[in-house]
Amino acid sequence: MPTAAPAWLNSRAIEQQLERIFLHPDFSSSEILKRFLTFVVQETLTGNANCLKEYTIALKVLQKPVNFNPQKNCIVRIHAGRLRRALYHYYNVPGADDEIIIGMPKGKYVPVFMDRQQWLEESLLNKSYEVNKTHAETEPLTFAILPFNYHAANEPTRTFLDDLCQQISSALSQVKSISVISYQVAKSMADSYSDLKELSTALRFNHLISVGAQYQQNRSRVNIQIIDCRYYRQIWSRVFDCTITDSNLFEVQDGICQVITNQASNFSCTNFKNQTV
Repeated sequence: MPTAAPAWLNSRAIEQQLERIFLHPDFSSSEILKRFLTFVVQETLTGNANCLKEYTIALKVLQKPVNFNPQKNCIVRIHAGRLRRALYHYYNVPGADDEIIIGMPKGKYVPVFMDRQQWLEESLLNKSYEVNKTHAETEPLTFAILPFNYHAANEPTRTFLDDLCQQISSALSQVKSISVISYQVAKSMADSYSDLKELSTALRFNHLISVGAQYQQNRSRVNIQIIDCRYYRQIWSRVFDCTITDSNLFEVQDGICQVITNQASNFSCTNFKNQTV
C-alpha cells in the first residue's frame, strides 16, 4: 500500500477530495477530525511524513503543551481511531463512488492515497477487522489494577494507593464473571512497557483500572478510571473526595472499593462499550 500520492494524483486533487470528505457529518461536526486529517495529509504531500509522530500531532493538532507525554496520555490514539472510523463510514456511503481514496492504516499516522480498486481490496481488510472487533467485545472481562503517578507520589499516598489497589483486586476476584491479574505482578511489570497495549497483550488483560490519589493531611482526592485497553477508551471514571482519619481509613477504602466492584460487575463486555464517561 503506497504511503505517498501516486503519479496520477496531485495536491490539488487531494485537497478537493478533502473538501468533499469534510461535508460528511462525521467531519463537519468535528473540528478535531478535520484538523487531524488536514495536518497529516498536508505533511505527507510536502514530504514530511516521517515527522508524523504521536507527540507532533498532540502539539500541532490538539494544541497540547510541550511537556505532553504520549506514554501517559493516549488522546492522540483515541482521535486517530475516530478518524479511521469516520473515513471508513464516508467511503462506504456518500463517498462510495469517489475515485480518490484517503485512508490511514491502523497503528500509523501517515495517510495513504488509493484508487478505487485499491480501496475495494482495503475494504476486505476492514471487514475482517470488524469481525475481529466483534469477537473481542464478547471475550471475558479481564482486569488489571495499576496506581497512577505512583513513583511521583509521597510515601503516605503510595501506601494508600497500594492498599486500595490490593483491596480492589481482591474484591473483583470474588466476582465470577471477572478475571483479575495479580496486582503485584501488574505493578512490577508496568515499568517494563512504555505502551499500554503492549502491557495488556503481555499480561492478557483487556480492561485497566487506574487509581490515582492526591493526599494532604487528612484529605484525599481519589480518581478512578476504567479503560478499555483494546481501543484506548476511557469508559468510566469517578472522583472521590474523602476526609480520612485513623478511625475511618478502612471504611473509606471499603466504600470506594464497593463502588468500583458494583460498576465492574454490573456490565458485560458487550455493554461496557456502550457506557459514557
